Amino acid sequence: MLFVGQGTRPNLVTAYYYIFFGIVCILGGALGYARARSKASIIAGGISGALLILAGILARGFIPYAIGIVVSVLLLAHFGRSFVASRKPMPAVPMILLSLVCIGLTVRHLIH
Repeated sequence: MLFVGQGTRPNLVTAYYYIFFGIVCILGGALGYARARSKASIIAGGISGALLILAGILARGFIPYAIGIVVSVLLLAHFGRSFVASRKPMPAVPMILLSLVCIGLTVRHLIH
């Protein structure tokens, strides 16, 4: 099995979501670099994506979930501020929604 976690359904859903979200972050960072030559996008997307994928692969104990929620809150803060300042929905709105789902799944997992 890919995950070290207990194998419960909420644990797997959260772990798979971390991996999905991590891939989206990496692809978004690469897209930001390709479109605007933004080194900050590729670095931030790569780091946040790698951390989320790592949290999804480990998915056992408190630390991976702490990583997942911290990264998600930071992404939510960054893209929320970006959206308020520019009113441009892309990429802010999808990243805000993905971050909120990630936070919700993590909190749900930690409560159970």
